[in-house]
Amino acid sequence: MYRSPTQLRAKRTEDAFLSAFRQLLSDQGFAKTSIDDIALLSGQTRSAFLSRFGTKKATLFILFDEYCAEVSALMSDISEQIQHLPSAMACAHLMSISLEARLTEHFASNRAMHELYLEDLRTDERTQRIFRQLVGLMRKTQATHLPKGTYTDTGAYSAAQLLVTINFNYALKAMPAFAREPEQRHALIVEAIAVALKF
Repeated sequence: MYRSPTQLRAKRTEDAFLSAFRQLLSDQGFAKTSIDDIALLSGQTRSAFLSRFGTKKATLFILFDEYCAEVSALMSDISEQIQHLPSAMACAHLMSISLEARLTEHFASNRAMHELYLEDLRTDERTQRIFRQLVGLMRKTQATHLPKGTYTDTGAYSAAQLLVTINFNYALKAMPAFAREPEQRHALIVEAIAVALKF
């Protein structure tokens, strides 16, 4: 079980490892990054890395947990704003620009988690929790901004899936033909979500 270091020197060592790992994940991905690469770039030793983290995958989960915590807190904030926003489309727009920003900021860990997904085609439980929280936001958006009886739970799941899939693939540079101008890009995403919410 991972425990964050309390001593300043240990904290600096961990920060050096994590910073190097992020950079390597961004540049070359999870599979091509070795513990020796991380140690070399961080200026630390392989044995110090193994002592602190145990494995490369355990270290990735620390980085991904940072992303998940940020996104979960973000969605809690958005949930509080839904009733004050003028429409379902305004809610979707806020969700879209906010999620893309977090995905871009945490590109390294999301890219690496996608690599792991492609290995065994199983969605990590952390990702599932985030998705369920997003579905909750979509349900609240429906209940707040759409007439009763004009939507179903399928719409909430579909809207959440569209939001995640499009923003994730764009942030991971898998949609080079998609609109590059942010307002245009999010307007397109919001239009798709607005249709899905009414299913």
